[in-house]
Amino acid sequence: RKSGRAAMAGPPASLPLLKFEAQDRPVICEEGLEAIRRLPGPVCPVAFVGDGRSGKSYLASKIVGEGAFQTDDSDVAVTEGIDVAILQSHPGHLVVFDCEGGNNAMSRSHSIVTVVGALLATALVFVTDGKASEAAVEALARMLQERSLIKCDGTGSLQAQSLLFVVNQNRLRYSDGALESILAADQDEEGRELRGLIGAAYPEERRQFFSVPCDSKGDFEARWERLHGAIREAALPLKMGKLWMTGAQVAEMLRHVEQLLRKHGKVSLPSLHRHVILDSWLKPTVGQVLSTRMDKLLEGFTEEELATQKVGSVSGKCTDCGTDADGWLDPDIEDFFCEECWRKFSPKVLKCGFCNCFNPWPRGRVEQVTRMWHCMDCLMQLGIEIN
Repeated sequence: RKSGRAAMAGPPASLPLLKFEAQDRPVICEEGLEAIRRLPGPVCPVAFVGDGRSGKSYLASKIVGEGAFQTDDSDVAVTEGIDVAILQSHPGHLVVFDCEGGNNAMSRSHSIVTVVGALLATALVFVTDGKASEAAVEALARMLQERSLIKCDGTGSLQAQSLLFVVNQNRLRYSDGALESILAADQDEEGRELRGLIGAAYPEERRQFFSVPCDSKGDFEARWERLHGAIREAALPLKMGKLWMTGAQVAEMLRHVEQLLRKHGKVSLPSLHRHVILDSWLKPTVGQVLSTRMDKLLEGFTEEELATQKVGSVSGKCTDCGTDADGWLDPDIEDFFCEECWRKFSPKVLKCGFCNCFNPWPRGRVEQVTRMWHCMDCLMQLGIEIN
Protein backbone atom coordinates (compact mmCIF):
# COMPACT_ATOMS: atom_id res chain seq x y z
CA ARG A 1 0.00 0.00 0.00
CA LYS A 2 1.43 3.36 -1.01
CA SER A 3 1.49 5.96 1.74
CA GLY A 4 -0.01 9.31 0.83
CA ARG A 5 1.41 12.74 1.41
CA ALA A 6 -0.36 14.85 3.98
CA ALA A 7 -2.49 17.52 2.41
CA MET A 8 -2.45 19.75 5.49
CA ALA A 9 0.26 22.30 6.19
CA GLY A 10 0.45 21.75 9.97
CA PRO A 11 -0.51 19.04 12.45
CA PRO A 12 -4.31 18.87 12.78
CA ALA A 13 -5.79 19.41 16.23
CA SER A 14 -7.80 16.59 17.76
CA LEU A 15 -11.56 16.87 18.13
CA PRO A 16 -13.97 15.21 20.59
CA LEU A 17 -15.80 12.28 19.03
CA LEU A 18 -17.44 10.46 21.93
CA LYS A 19 -17.95 11.73 25.47
CA PHE A 20 -20.08 10.82 28.49
CA GLU A 21 -22.85 12.87 30.08
CA ALA A 22 -24.68 12.34 33.38
CA GLN A 23 -25.09 8.69 34.43
CA ASP A 24 -22.26 7.92 31.97
CA ARG A 25 -24.59 8.30 28.99
CA PRO A 26 -22.48 8.12 25.78
CA VAL A 27 -22.91 11.00 23.33
CA ILE A 28 -21.43 11.32 19.84
CA CYS A 29 -19.91 14.79 19.40
CA GLU A 30 -20.93 16.63 16.23
CA GLU A 31 -17.56 18.37 15.92
CA GLY A 32 -15.59 15.16 15.47
CA LEU A 33 -18.37 13.47 13.50
CA GLU A 34 -18.54 16.32 10.98
CA ALA A 35 -14.77 16.22 10.43
CA ILE A 36 -15.04 12.52 9.53
CA ARG A 37 -18.16 13.09 7.42
CA ARG A 38 -16.30 15.59 5.19
CA LEU A 39 -13.67 13.04 4.11
CA PRO A 40 -14.37 12.28 0.44
CA GLY A 41 -12.67 8.95 -0.04
CA PRO A 42 -11.38 5.78 1.61
CA VAL A 43 -10.83 6.05 5.36
CA CYS A 44 -7.95 4.28 7.16
CA PRO A 45 -8.80 4.15 10.89
CA VAL A 46 -6.29 3.50 13.71
CA ALA A 47 -7.39 3.12 17.35
CA PHE A 48 -5.01 3.62 20.29
CA VAL A 49 -6.27 1.68 23.31
CA GLY A 50 -4.82 0.13 26.46
CA ASP A 51 -3.64 1.11 29.91
CA GLY A 52 -4.48 4.50 31.36
CA ARG A 53 -1.49 6.86 31.60
CA SER A 54 0.59 4.64 29.31
CA GLY A 55 1.36 7.30 26.70
CA LYS A 56 -1.36 6.48 24.15
CA SER A 57 -2.06 10.14 23.42
CA TYR A 58 1.65 10.85 23.01
CA LEU A 59 2.12 8.03 20.50
CA ALA A 60 -1.09 9.00 18.66
CA SER A 61 0.23 12.56 18.37
CA LYS A 62 3.49 11.21 16.92
CA ILE A 63 1.44 9.69 14.09
CA VAL A 64 -0.64 12.76 13.26
CA GLY A 65 1.66 15.60 14.36
CA GLU A 66 3.22 16.76 17.61
CA GLY A 67 0.60 18.16 19.99
CA ALA A 68 -2.42 16.84 18.10
CA PHE A 69 -3.78 15.11 21.22
CA GLN A 70 -3.65 16.54 24.73
CA THR A 71 -0.92 15.03 26.91
CA ASP A 72 0.52 15.69 30.38
CA ASP A 73 2.51 13.85 33.04
CA SER A 74 -0.06 13.97 35.85
CA ASP A 75 -1.62 10.88 37.40
CA VAL A 76 -5.09 11.93 36.20
CA ALA A 77 -6.40 10.48 32.93
CA VAL A 78 -6.35 13.02 30.10
CA THR A 79 -8.63 11.28 27.59
CA GLU A 80 -12.24 10.43 28.34
CA GLY A 81 -14.23 8.62 25.69
CA ILE A 82 -12.66 9.05 22.24
CA ASP A 83 -10.86 11.97 20.59
CA VAL A 84 -10.10 11.94 16.87
CA ALA A 85 -7.53 13.57 14.60
CA ILE A 86 -7.42 13.30 10.82
CA LEU A 87 -4.48 13.28 8.43
CA GLN A 88 -5.89 13.79 4.96
CA SER A 89 -3.83 11.88 2.41
CA HIS A 90 -4.00 9.41 -0.46
CA PRO A 91 -4.78 6.63 -1.16
CA GLY A 92 -6.70 6.78 2.14
CA HIS A 93 -7.30 9.38 4.83
CA LEU A 94 -5.70 8.39 8.15
CA VAL A 95 -8.22 8.71 11.01
CA VAL A 96 -6.66 8.28 14.46
CA PHE A 97 -8.85 7.46 17.48
CA ASP A 98 -7.33 8.16 20.90
CA CYS A 99 -9.41 6.05 23.29
CA GLU A 100 -9.64 6.32 27.05
CA GLY A 101 -7.76 3.72 29.03
CA GLY A 102 -7.67 2.15 32.45
CA ASN A 103 -10.65 0.76 34.30
CA ASN A 104 -13.12 3.25 32.82
CA ALA A 105 -13.05 1.57 29.41
CA MET A 106 -13.81 -1.76 31.04
CA SER A 107 -17.00 -0.61 32.79
CA ARG A 108 -20.30 -1.54 31.19
CA SER A 109 -21.32 2.05 30.51
CA HIS A 110 -18.06 2.80 28.70
CA SER A 111 -18.03 -0.39 26.62
CA ILE A 112 -19.03 1.66 23.56
CA VAL A 113 -15.38 2.78 23.40
CA THR A 114 -14.30 -0.82 22.82
CA VAL A 115 -17.16 -1.51 20.40
CA VAL A 116 -16.27 1.52 18.27
CA GLY A 117 -12.63 0.42 18.19
CA ALA A 118 -13.61 -3.12 17.23
CA LEU A 119 -15.95 -2.01 14.44
CA LEU A 120 -14.02 0.87 12.91
CA ALA A 121 -10.27 0.43 13.35
CA THR A 122 -8.37 -1.67 10.83
CA ALA A 123 -5.27 -1.25 13.04
CA LEU A 124 -5.59 -1.59 16.84
CA VAL A 125 -2.60 -0.24 18.78
CA PHE A 126 -2.71 -1.66 22.31
CA VAL A 127 -0.35 0.31 24.57
CA THR A 128 0.92 -0.82 27.96
CA ASP A 129 3.41 0.99 30.16
CA GLY A 130 6.83 -0.23 31.19
CA LYS A 131 6.56 -3.96 30.60
CA ALA A 132 4.37 -6.66 29.02
CA SER A 133 2.70 -7.77 32.24
CA GLU A 134 0.05 -10.41 32.82
CA ALA A 135 -2.28 -7.53 33.72
CA ALA A 136 -1.81 -6.12 30.22
CA VAL A 137 -2.68 -9.49 28.66
CA GLU A 138 -5.80 -9.65 30.83
CA ALA A 139 -6.79 -6.09 29.85
CA LEU A 140 -6.49 -6.90 26.14
CA ALA A 141 -8.53 -10.08 26.58
CA ARG A 142 -11.24 -8.20 28.49
CA MET A 143 -11.48 -5.75 25.61
CA LEU A 144 -12.05 -8.66 23.26
CA GLN A 145 -14.77 -10.00 25.56
CA GLU A 146 -16.58 -6.67 25.16
CA ARG A 147 -17.00 -7.57 21.50
CA SER A 148 -19.86 -9.80 22.64
CA LEU A 149 -21.90 -6.59 22.33
CA ILE A 150 -21.49 -6.98 18.56
CA LYS A 151 -24.06 -9.50 17.36
CA CYS A 152 -23.25 -11.17 14.05
CA ASP A 153 -26.31 -13.45 13.65
CA GLY A 154 -24.25 -15.57 11.24
CA THR A 155 -24.71 -13.06 8.41
CA GLY A 156 -22.13 -10.40 9.20
CA SER A 157 -18.49 -10.28 10.15
CA LEU A 158 -15.97 -7.84 11.53
CA GLN A 159 -13.31 -6.62 9.13
CA ALA A 160 -9.98 -8.33 9.73
CA GLN A 161 -8.09 -6.12 12.20
CA SER A 162 -4.36 -6.05 12.91
CA LEU A 163 -3.00 -5.86 16.46
CA LEU A 164 0.11 -3.88 17.33
CA PHE A 165 1.02 -4.67 20.95
CA VAL A 166 3.25 -1.84 22.20
CA VAL A 167 5.25 -1.65 25.42
CA ASN A 168 5.82 2.08 25.80
CA GLN A 169 8.67 3.47 27.92
CA ASN A 170 9.87 -0.10 28.22
CA ARG A 171 12.12 -1.00 31.12
CA LEU A 172 13.09 -4.50 29.93
CA ARG A 173 14.80 -5.89 26.84
CA TYR A 174 12.36 -7.68 24.49
CA SER A 175 12.84 -9.68 21.33
CA ASP A 176 10.58 -9.30 18.29
CA GLY A 177 8.92 -12.60 19.20
CA ALA A 178 7.98 -11.49 22.72
CA LEU A 179 4.23 -11.52 22.05
CA GLU A 180 4.39 -15.08 20.71
CA SER A 181 6.25 -16.16 23.84
CA ILE A 182 3.67 -14.46 26.04
CA LEU A 183 0.77 -16.16 24.25
CA ALA A 184 2.51 -19.55 24.37
CA ALA A 185 3.37 -19.32 28.09
CA ASP A 186 2.13 -22.17 30.27
CA GLN A 187 -0.70 -20.76 32.41
CA ASP A 188 -3.67 -21.90 34.46
CA GLU A 189 -7.05 -22.49 32.82
CA GLU A 190 -8.06 -18.82 32.97
CA GLY A 191 -4.71 -17.71 31.53
CA ARG A 192 -5.02 -20.18 28.65
CA GLU A 193 -8.56 -18.98 27.95
CA LEU A 194 -7.44 -15.34 27.80
CA ARG A 195 -4.60 -16.18 25.45
CA GLY A 196 -6.96 -18.21 23.31
CA LEU A 197 -9.20 -15.14 22.90
CA ILE A 198 -6.27 -13.04 21.71
CA GLY A 199 -4.93 -15.73 19.39
CA ALA A 200 -8.36 -16.32 17.83
CA ALA A 201 -8.99 -12.61 17.28
CA TYR A 202 -5.52 -11.90 15.89
CA PRO A 203 -3.83 -14.76 13.99
CA GLU A 204 -0.04 -14.73 13.95
CA GLU A 205 0.15 -12.92 10.60
CA ARG A 206 -1.99 -10.06 11.96
CA ARG A 207 -0.27 -9.40 15.28
CA GLN A 208 3.05 -7.70 16.01
CA PHE A 209 5.04 -6.70 19.09
CA PHE A 210 6.93 -3.44 19.60
CA SER A 211 8.81 -1.85 22.47
CA VAL A 212 9.47 1.88 22.56
CA PRO A 213 11.90 3.39 25.10
CA CYS A 214 11.61 6.82 26.73
CA ASP A 215 12.14 9.58 24.19
CA SER A 216 15.38 10.55 25.95
CA LYS A 217 16.99 7.23 24.96
CA GLY A 218 19.32 7.04 21.99
CA ASP A 219 17.38 4.32 20.17
CA PHE A 220 13.98 6.01 20.57
CA GLU A 221 13.77 7.41 17.02
CA ALA A 222 14.74 4.12 15.37
CA ARG A 223 12.20 2.15 17.37
CA TRP A 224 9.51 4.76 16.86
CA GLU A 225 10.08 4.80 13.08
CA ARG A 226 9.69 1.02 13.00
CA LEU A 227 6.38 1.25 14.90
CA HIS A 228 5.25 4.21 12.78
CA GLY A 229 5.85 2.30 9.57
CA ALA A 230 3.99 -0.75 10.86
CA ILE A 231 0.96 1.34 11.88
CA ARG A 232 0.76 3.02 8.48
CA GLU A 233 1.05 -0.36 6.78
CA ALA A 234 -1.62 -1.95 8.98
CA ALA A 235 -4.08 0.95 8.65
CA LEU A 236 -5.91 -0.32 5.58
CA PRO A 237 -8.99 1.40 4.13
CA LEU A 238 -12.13 0.45 6.05
CA LYS A 239 -14.53 -1.80 4.13
CA MET A 240 -18.02 -3.13 4.67
CA GLY A 241 -18.30 -6.21 2.51
CA LYS A 242 -16.36 -5.17 -0.61
CA LEU A 243 -17.32 -1.51 -0.26
CA TRP A 244 -14.66 1.10 0.43
CA MET A 245 -16.25 3.36 3.04
CA THR A 246 -16.17 7.15 2.75
CA GLY A 247 -16.14 9.56 5.66
CA ALA A 248 -19.89 10.13 5.30
CA GLN A 249 -20.54 6.39 5.60
CA VAL A 250 -18.24 6.06 8.63
CA ALA A 251 -20.06 8.96 10.29
CA GLU A 252 -23.43 7.31 9.63
CA MET A 253 -22.08 4.05 10.99
CA LEU A 254 -20.96 5.76 14.22
CA ARG A 255 -24.34 7.42 14.65
CA HIS A 256 -26.12 4.10 14.08
CA VAL A 257 -23.85 2.29 16.55
CA GLU A 258 -24.71 4.87 19.21
CA GLN A 259 -28.45 4.42 18.55
CA LEU A 260 -28.26 0.60 18.59
CA LEU A 261 -26.31 0.49 21.85
CA ARG A 262 -28.62 3.00 23.51
CA LYS A 263 -31.78 1.17 22.41
CA HIS A 264 -30.78 -2.51 22.49
CA GLY A 265 -27.44 -2.67 24.32
CA LYS A 266 -25.97 -4.55 21.34
CA VAL A 267 -24.85 -3.82 17.79
CA SER A 268 -26.33 -6.08 15.09
CA LEU A 269 -23.90 -6.37 12.18
CA PRO A 270 -26.61 -7.34 9.67
CA SER A 271 -28.55 -4.23 10.67
CA LEU A 272 -25.41 -2.13 10.41
CA HIS A 273 -24.58 -3.61 7.00
CA ARG A 274 -28.07 -2.84 5.71
CA HIS A 275 -27.94 0.70 7.06
CA VAL A 276 -24.52 1.52 5.61
CA ILE A 277 -24.77 -0.32 2.29
CA LEU A 278 -28.43 0.31 1.43
CA ASP A 279 -29.25 3.65 3.03
CA SER A 280 -25.93 5.51 2.91
CA TRP A 281 -24.35 4.06 -0.25
CA LEU A 282 -26.60 2.08 -2.59
CA LYS A 283 -29.58 4.44 -2.66
CA PRO A 284 -27.48 7.62 -3.10
CA THR A 285 -25.29 5.85 -5.67
CA VAL A 286 -28.28 4.78 -7.77
CA GLY A 287 -29.53 8.36 -7.74
CA GLN A 288 -26.08 9.58 -8.69
CA VAL A 289 -25.84 7.09 -11.54
CA LEU A 290 -29.22 8.19 -12.92
CA SER A 291 -28.41 11.89 -12.59
CA THR A 292 -25.06 11.55 -14.37
CA ARG A 293 -26.39 9.21 -17.10
CA MET A 294 -23.88 6.55 -16.08
CA ASP A 295 -26.65 3.97 -16.48
CA LYS A 296 -26.88 4.84 -20.19
CA LEU A 297 -23.10 4.82 -20.50
CA LEU A 298 -22.80 1.31 -19.03
CA GLU A 299 -25.55 -0.16 -21.24
CA GLY A 300 -23.01 -0.61 -24.02
CA PHE A 301 -20.78 -2.95 -22.01
CA THR A 302 -21.08 -6.59 -21.06
CA GLU A 303 -20.60 -7.83 -17.48
CA GLU A 304 -17.34 -9.43 -18.61
CA GLU A 305 -16.04 -6.07 -19.86
CA LEU A 306 -17.07 -4.26 -16.69
CA ALA A 307 -15.30 -6.91 -14.62
CA THR A 308 -12.03 -5.96 -16.36
CA GLN A 309 -12.22 -2.25 -15.57
CA LYS A 310 -8.78 -0.76 -15.05
CA VAL A 311 -6.93 2.51 -15.38
CA GLY A 312 -4.68 3.20 -18.35
CA SER A 313 -4.44 5.12 -21.60
CA VAL A 314 -7.28 5.46 -24.14
CA SER A 315 -6.77 6.49 -27.75
CA GLY A 316 -9.18 8.20 -30.12
CA LYS A 317 -9.72 11.04 -32.56
CA CYS A 318 -9.88 14.41 -30.81
CA THR A 319 -13.12 16.29 -31.50
CA ASP A 320 -11.33 19.65 -31.23
CA CYS A 321 -7.97 19.31 -33.01
CA GLY A 322 -8.72 16.21 -35.09
CA THR A 323 -5.53 14.33 -34.17
CA ASP A 324 -5.38 10.66 -33.12
CA ALA A 325 -3.94 10.67 -29.60
CA ASP A 326 -4.43 9.56 -26.01
CA GLY A 327 -7.29 11.27 -24.18
CA TRP A 328 -10.75 10.60 -22.77
CA LEU A 329 -14.46 11.35 -23.14
CA ASP A 330 -16.02 14.54 -21.85
CA PRO A 331 -18.47 13.39 -19.10
CA ASP A 332 -21.02 16.04 -20.11
CA ILE A 333 -21.19 15.66 -23.90
CA GLU A 334 -19.39 12.31 -24.36
CA ASP A 335 -17.10 13.68 -27.08
CA PHE A 336 -13.46 12.53 -27.13
CA PHE A 337 -10.66 15.06 -26.58
CA CYS A 338 -6.90 14.48 -26.52
CA GLU A 339 -4.86 15.19 -23.39
CA GLU A 340 -3.20 18.23 -24.95
CA CYS A 341 -6.57 19.83 -25.61
CA TRP A 342 -7.78 18.94 -22.14
CA ARG A 343 -4.77 20.81 -20.72
CA LYS A 344 -5.80 23.88 -22.71
CA PHE A 345 -9.45 23.65 -21.68
CA SER A 346 -8.86 22.83 -18.03
CA PRO A 347 -5.20 23.16 -16.96
CA LYS A 348 -5.68 22.65 -13.21
CA VAL A 349 -8.75 20.51 -12.48
CA LEU A 350 -10.84 17.85 -14.20
CA LYS A 351 -14.43 16.71 -13.72
CA CYS A 352 -14.90 13.14 -12.50
CA GLY A 353 -17.09 11.11 -14.85
CA PHE A 354 -18.87 9.47 -11.91
CA CYS A 355 -19.30 11.91 -9.00
CA ASN A 356 -19.16 15.08 -11.15
CA CYS A 357 -16.78 16.72 -8.65
CA PHE A 358 -13.72 18.67 -9.77
CA ASN A 359 -10.31 17.39 -8.67
CA PRO A 360 -6.67 18.33 -9.43
CA TRP A 361 -5.18 16.37 -12.33
CA PRO A 362 -2.93 14.14 -10.14
CA ARG A 363 -5.93 12.95 -8.11
CA GLY A 364 -7.56 10.98 -10.90
CA ARG A 365 -6.97 8.46 -13.69
CA VAL A 366 -8.49 7.48 -17.03
CA GLU A 367 -10.54 4.25 -16.86
CA GLN A 368 -10.30 2.15 -20.03
CA VAL A 369 -13.80 0.63 -20.18
CA THR A 370 -15.81 3.82 -19.64
CA ARG A 371 -13.08 5.85 -21.45
CA MET A 372 -13.50 8.64 -18.89
CA TRP A 373 -11.38 10.39 -16.26
CA HIS A 374 -12.44 9.50 -12.70
CA CYS A 375 -11.18 10.78 -9.36
CA MET A 376 -9.22 8.33 -7.18
CA ASP A 377 -11.94 8.26 -4.53
CA CYS A 378 -14.52 6.97 -7.02
CA LEU A 379 -12.10 4.50 -8.59
CA MET A 380 -11.35 3.01 -5.16
CA GLN A 381 -15.07 2.92 -4.31
CA LEU A 382 -15.64 0.95 -7.51
CA GLY A 383 -12.82 -1.45 -6.58
CA ILE A 384 -10.63 -0.46 -9.54
CA GLU A 385 -6.90 -0.76 -8.86
CA ILE A 386 -4.96 2.48 -9.19
CA ASN A 387 -1.43 2.36 -10.56
